[in-house]
Amino acid sequence: MTNTLQKYLLYELFRTFIPALLCFEFLMLLGFSIQLLHKGLDIPSLTYIIPFLAIYALPHALPSSLLTATVMTYGRLSADNEITAIRSAGIHLHKIITPIVIAGIFFSLLTLYLNAEVLPKSYFKVRKFQEKAVKQVLAKHFITANKKIDFHPYQIYISNVEDGIYKNIAVFEFAEDYIVSILLAEEGEIEINDAGSIALLTLRRGEFIKPSTKNSTDIPKMGSFEEATFDIPLRQRVRNTALKYATLTNLFIRREKVDNELKISKTFFEDPEKTIKITMREIPSINEKKKEVEKKLEDAQLEIKNSKANISKQEGRIKRAKFDINIFGNYIKAARNNINRITQEKRNEENNKSREIVKTIEDKQKREEGFLKKTLLIKKIIEKEKRRIRDKKRKILIAERSIGEESKKIEKATVIIEETDLLKKQLEKEHLTLSKRIEGARKQKLKRELSLNIHKRLSPSFSCLTFMLIGIPLGIMTRSSSMLVSLGVSFILILFFYYPLVATGLILAENITFPIIPSVWGANVFNFIVGLVLFRNIFNK
Repeated sequence: MTNTLQKYLLYELFRTFIPALLCFEFLMLLGFSIQLLHKGLDIPSLTYIIPFLAIYALPHALPSSLLTATVMTYGRLSADNEITAIRSAGIHLHKIITPIVIAGIFFSLLTLYLNAEVLPKSYFKVRKFQEKAVKQVLAKHFITANKKIDFHPYQIYISNVEDGIYKNIAVFEFAEDYIVSILLAEEGEIEINDAGSIALLTLRRGEFIKPSTKNSTDIPKMGSFEEATFDIPLRQRVRNTALKYATLTNLFIRREKVDNELKISKTFFEDPEKTIKITMREIPSINEKKKEVEKKLEDAQLEIKNSKANISKQEGRIKRAKFDINIFGNYIKAARNNINRITQEKRNEENNKSREIVKTIEDKQKREEGFLKKTLLIKKIIEKEKRRIRDKKRKILIAERSIGEESKKIEKATVIIEETDLLKKQLEKEHLTLSKRIEGARKQKLKRELSLNIHKRLSPSFSCLTFMLIGIPLGIMTRSSSMLVSLGVSFILILFFYYPLVATGLILAENITFPIIPSVWGANVFNFIVGLVLFRNIFNK
C-alpha cells in the first residue's frame, strides 16, 4: 500500500511539474529575449541563440517549477483530506515525504549537471557564434585585422597604422556575450586622457550597424557618418569571463592548482584587490628609478668606453712618438758621424798636403770655408732633429697626462657603475618582490573567484531540494489544489525572499571581507530552516 501511495504522489507531482516547467521556462526565455532585444540584439541573431537561452533558463526554471508542483500536489492532498486519511490509516507522514525528497535530490543532481557541464559548453558555443559573426563582418567589409585592442565592453580591430593613424577600423560593442553594435570606419585615432581613465576614440568616414537603442527608440539600425567621437571608460572591473566557459571539474582542478601554488609561496593578503591597486601604484616609481639608474649606468659605461678609446688613441700617439724619437735620434747619430767623417777627411787632407808643396793661401781658405759650411749645415740638421725630438717628448707628456686623466675618469665611472649596479639590483629585487606580491594577490583573488564560481554552480542546484522541502509543508498548510494559488505562493517565496537573498549573497560574496559559503548558500539555508520550522508545525498537529 505504501509503494502504491508513493507512486501516486510521484505521478501527481510530475503531472503538475511538467506544465509548471513549461510555464516558467517560457517566462524566463521571454524575459531573457526582451532583455537582449533591449540591449540591441537583432531578431535573426536572437533566433539563432534561442536554443542556448532555453538551456540557460532551464536550471533557473527547475526549482521554481518543482516548488509550484510540490505546493500544488500537497495542497490538493490536504484540500481533499487525503493527508488526514493517510494519518488515520496509521501511515506516518515521512512515507509520503520520502519519495518527494528523493525526487528533489534527483532534480538537484540534474540541475548540478546542467550547471556544471551543459551551461559552460552552451556559453562557449555562444562565444564561438560571436567570433564567427565578427569574422563575417570583417570579411564582408574586406578588413584584414592585424591588431586587436580590448576596451571592455568594446573590441577594436585595426588593419594597419600609418603615421599614428589607424586604418580600416571595426569596433564591436558587447553586452554579456552578444554584439549590440558595430562601427566601421576608414581611419581613426585613440587617445588616453592624462588620468588614464578614459580612452577617446575618434572615427572618420564610417558606418554603424545595429547600434544600442537604450537611449532612444528612434535611432536607426544602420547609417553612415563623416566623423564620430565617443569615450570609453577604462579601469572598469572586468570579470574573469573565461571561468564561465569552464566545467565544474575544471574549476576544481584549477582551484587546487592555484591553492598548491599559494601554499608553496606562503603568501596571504587580507584584501588582494586592494593590495594589487596599491602595489600597481608603487611599480611606476620603481620603474622610473630603474630608468634613471639605467641611464646613469649607460652614461658611465659610455664614459668608460670613450676613455678607453682615448687611452688607446694616446697610447698610439706615444708609440708613434717614441718610434719617431728613435728615428730622429738615428738621424742625429748619422749627422754626427758625418761631422766626424768630414773632420777626419780634413785632417787627412791636411796631413797629405803637408807633404806636398804648400799652395797659395787662397786655396787653404777656400777649403776651410767649405769645411765650415758643411759642418754648419749638418749642425742645423742636428738642431732640427733635436727640436723634433723635444716636440715628440712634449706630446708624449701630454698623452701620458691625458691617459692619467682618462684613467681617473675610468676609476670614477667604475665606482659609479658599481654603485648604480648595486642600486639597480636592489630596484630589480624590489620590482621582483612587488611583482611576486601582485602575482600572489592575483592568485589569491583567482582562487576566490574560482571558489565563488564553484559555489555559484552548486548552490542553485540544491535549491531544487530546499524548495521541495519548503513546498511540502506549505502545500499542506495552504490546503488548495488551485494552480494559481500554487503559482502565487511560489512567486511570493521566490521574488520576495529567495532571489533577494541570492542577490544580496552574491553582492556580499563579491566583497573580499565576507566569506563565500554563507553568502552564496544563505538563501538555501533560509529555505531549509523555514522548511524545518514548517515541518515541525505540521508534525506537531
